[in-house]
Amino acid sequence: MDCKEFQEYISPYVDNQIDSVKKNEIEEHLKICSSCFFDFKVESLAKRIVTFRFQKATCPEAIRNQIIFNLASQRSFSSKVINYIKVLFANKTIRYAIAFGVLLIGFLIFYNPFENQKEKYYYELAKIVYQNCKEIRNHNFPEKTIFASSHDVVMNFISSNGIKNPKMPKTQWSIIAAGIENYQNYQAAHLLFKCENDTIYMMECEMDKISHSGYLNFVKEIHKDLAKKKFFKVDHEGCSIILRLENGVLMAFAMSSDNKHSMNELIASLD
Repeated sequence: MDCKEFQEYISPYVDNQIDSVKKNEIEEHLKICSSCFFDFKVESLAKRIVTFRFQKATCPEAIRNQIIFNLASQRSFSSKVINYIKVLFANKTIRYAIAFGVLLIGFLIFYNPFENQKEKYYYELAKIVYQNCKEIRNHNFPEKTIFASSHDVVMNFISSNGIKNPKMPKTQWSIIAAGIENYQNYQAAHLLFKCENDTIYMMECEMDKISHSGYLNFVKEIHKDLAKKKFFKVDHEGCSIILRLENGVLMAFAMSSDNKHSMNELIASLD
């Protein structure tokens, strides 16, 4: 069945006044012809409106024509839009341009090239400090560890294990323990302090050694930047992490983010 023949049978088909052979032919045609399918929907809708609103009364021809005209106008506008889109995508250059635009937007969403790279490196370092803090708080101390509260004892322990110029926070925190861990070409000291109801973690190591170790290459990127700052603060996983460079020694502190008193005390001591 073609479109012309379909138009002859559309009304009987909608009224279910057609034999099964023609009915099957029409239904097969509707599956492949969107234009006739639309006409079928218009015809069905018009008849449902007439039946519902006026029951068995005949709908005035003018109203019926107006309904069909309005629906056809909508279809015409939709068809124009669809055809316009098809024309656009038929052009290979435009297709490539649209695809490139979508990929570019996705790239900018998931990876922002304008992001401050130094801040990215600070966050990478802060993640390592956080992991160390979690290990020490869970009493997973390095093999070389002393449990002492004496400032001098701890300083001697750190300096005798590879850190020539160890630093301690200028606070009243009580030392709980200090451990030394050997990496590739440098040593890192891990200290735990007691302050009120919180345990505060500190890591320190010589910046030059860690920069040349190859283990933390991104430290090279923040070395000069951190030397210009009093400190850099990062929040990660419920911890506030302070990064500080003092006389060539990298100092990193981690404490609970809600421990405002200790944070203020530490920041004041860095002046």
